[in-house]
Amino acid sequence: MNHIHTRQSPLDSRQLNAFVTLARTSSFTETARELFLTHSAISHSLSALENELGCRLLNRMGKRIELTAAGEAFLHHAQNGLNSFTQARQTVLEVKQWGCQRLKIGAGAALFQRLLALVLARLQRQLPNLLLTAKVVRPLEIATSLKTGELEIVLGAHPIHAPEIEFTFLFDAPLEIVVSSTHRWVAQGRPSAKELAKEPCLLADKSHPTRHLIDRYFAADNIVLNGIANIESLDVVKEMLRHGFGMSILPGWVVKDELESGILARFPPGRRRLRQSWGLLRLRGRPVTSTEQNLHLLCTEAAKSLQSVI
Repeated sequence: MNHIHTRQSPLDSRQLNAFVTLARTSSFTETARELFLTHSAISHSLSALENELGCRLLNRMGKRIELTAAGEAFLHHAQNGLNSFTQARQTVLEVKQWGCQRLKIGAGAALFQRLLALVLARLQRQLPNLLLTAKVVRPLEIATSLKTGELEIVLGAHPIHAPEIEFTFLFDAPLEIVVSSTHRWVAQGRPSAKELAKEPCLLADKSHPTRHLIDRYFAADNIVLNGIANIESLDVVKEMLRHGFGMSILPGWVVKDELESGILARFPPGRRRLRQSWGLLRLRGRPVTSTEQNLHLLCTEAAKSLQSVI
């Protein structure tokens, strides 16, 4: 059976504004006063919007109105649409005012601290009028943030099973067992498989790319780690390790200062190498801007400092 698809015209933002305001005030008179329009103009806008949608959005009850079920369902989308229009207008005004380029970027807390903060400071010096949005983002939020446009690019670990995301390599590092410098393994040497399986282990959540690599690595040796806590904050993990709480498996650049000061110690996880890659993530197929090209060059240079501690 053939289906005929007709192209729908976009909704009028003035009609949306009248509807959202009317839903809030429940009064044609108050809505007309607030929008500096006549009562008949508000009524005409609502009728035109209902005709466009093909359903009633409100019931008129004397001087007041009440939303229908369709009106209740439509209200949320109308509000989001108006908010998007406002945000788009503000972005254009800012670009027009400052003549600037824009960058919306995110990274995990550790990468933000160790790499991105320095890179953004250098990028700002290159592009004084850069309109910058930067935020700490969790691994589970990356794909959604890129798809919705909240972020344009993310500095993070190589994603697992994410074909819609394009990954540009910056650096890689070994993942190693990390313990307190007073841990018994420091004097004893690398632990056995049996000891590894018994030792309390602080691990990332199972959805985290790092956790995926760790679980796959030890599964190949029939080792199931004693993961007793899924802790998102690496600062909390490091603090617990400092106090002698079990072990964790971390990249060397995360614990650089603690290793150099002798607070923590590290061991290879086994005879095979366990490495992880980090880089720039963006939606596949999205054009790369000149600002992002500059960012890539600066990240590549700054990443050398992380490589030097690995």
